Amino acid sequence: MTWVFWTLIALCFIGSLIGVFVPIIPGALLVWIGFLLYQFGLALPGEGLSASFWWGMGVLTVLIFVADLLANLVFVKKYGGSKWGVVASIAGMVIGPFLFAGPIGFILGPIIAVFLVEWIQNKDLGLSAKIAMGTLAAFLGGGLAKVILQLAMMIWFFIAI
Repeated sequence: MTWVFWTLIALCFIGSLIGVFVPIIPGALLVWIGFLLYQFGLALPGEGLSASFWWGMGVLTVLIFVADLLANLVFVKKYGGSKWGVVASIAGMVIGPFLFAGPIGFILGPIIAVFLVEWIQNKDLGLSAKIAMGTLAAFLGGGLAKVILQLAMMIWFFIAI
């Protein structure tokens, strides 16, 4: 039975990393499910993961969400985007998967939304395209930050057990 739990934990961890690039998969949640599977399925009573581990994982999870939002804000602004461009980027992340039938919408939605909003505001096709590419850079930068943080969570987990 132990191997079943370890297999499920491994699948959760792998799925969480896939979730960085397929945003419809809740990466941070899968990492937590892996921790909980260990805590309640494998750890002996009284010998599970410590309170400091759980607090640390809470902090790292918050950082994952903050990294996503900050990457969006920083890159869109860096490439010359407006306040409305940032709002469009966030709206595009929400609406994109519905318009483009699936995970690719998480990438295309913000890029197209930012492009359209900036084009309407600036009337400059080149600048609007540059700002929209900033949204792609934000996705990639946020993705890198999430991979690093999720790997840190997994490494900490293996050190803790």
